[in-house]
Amino acid sequence: MRSLFEQVVECCGLAPTFARKIIQEACDRSGVSPPEGMTPADLIRALPHIRSALGVFLDPGEVALKTAAMRALVRGSWPSMPAVKAPGTSQESRAAQEEPEIKSSS
Repeated sequence: MRSLFEQVVECCGLAPTFARKIIQEACDRSGVSPPEGMTPADLIRALPHIRSALGVFLDPGEVALKTAAMRALVRGSWPSMPAVKAPGTSQESRAAQEEPEIKSSS
């Protein structure tokens, strides 16, 4: 199984070597070291620095999508942490949006 760090690198959507360097530097600024041993709590702590780093290379909409994918990596481990929830939504409203409504044909 790939490490959480490698999964975060993959979420960036940038060239892997370049993304590894960006994420490693963001982890260093967050005090997450070594990044290969990243835990869900480490990712949450590093996320603001990762967001800033990606903002240099991607437009704001893409940064939001990439960081949402990173939050999804840890959602099962840390569902109650504010950084895991999408900005401006609660867990309940997001769950309702993700489940399509089934309509009866009668």
